Amino acid sequence: MREKIIRLIVLFDPKKFVKFGLIGVLNTLVDFCVFFVMDRWVVREGPVLALFGAAVAAGPYISNAIAYVVANVHSFVWNKLWTFEKRDRVTKGEAARYLLTSAGYVLISTVSLAVCIRILSLPVIAPLVPQGWTNLLAKLPTACVTIFYNYLMNKFWVFKA
Repeated sequence: MREKIIRLIVLFDPKKFVKFGLIGVLNTLVDFCVFFVMDRWVVREGPVLALFGAAVAAGPYISNAIAYVVANVHSFVWNKLWTFEKRDRVTKGEAARYLLTSAGYVLISTVSLAVCIRILSLPVIAPLVPQGWTNLLAKLPTACVTIFYNYLMNKFWVFKA
């Protein structure tokens, strides 16, 4: 049993996970900054959509998508070169795997964001949240939900490191 645990730790590669985490922190800052700028000054409310049976402004979801694309390019470059130390050219397979992993991330992230916005908008919680900060605060648990999915998919499937 001990050998299996050690094998899992080695396979998980804590050093790469720490590097991935550092890039993740930087990437999260990029994501949050782009989201904040887009949500506050560029997109604002956006069109109204029917989501989970309610009419909601699409602005935060458009801002989230734009922030994700910018942060995703940043993440790919740094993780390929530094975390997983892949110096070769990007292959079609690698790009396709990364895009599929990213699509899964967007789905998980968007659902998590919608749930968190809904929770932070509850009458019991809403008065505790500073005006205009609900959407940004909803990104925090969303980031926590997605980190392990993202690392495992990138390590074992995208970059096969």
